[in-house]
Amino acid sequence: MPTVTMTLEEYEALRSLISSERESEGASLADRKMDEKPKPRKRSKYNRELSRQLKMLKVKHPRTKITALMKRAHRATRKALKR
Repeated sequence: MPTVTMTLEEYEALRSLISSERESEGASLADRKMDEKPKPRKRSKYNRELSRQLKMLKVKHPRTKITALMKRAHRATRKALKR
């Protein structure tokens, strides 16, 4: 690999060029509106029905593990959407 030697002035000029480039990139980011949050995605029909089924099961079986309730809710959701 060839070796490259620079004078101190060349090195300083290169460093200032890199730092000024970074500053200009940062300035363009600062110009954007940061207050606006992205619009949340619409919940799917399946997801809405699953949450409905899960809430009903949670009321009926409050002490059952959530994994078992999720399986039941998934089955009930598929059944409800099939109709």
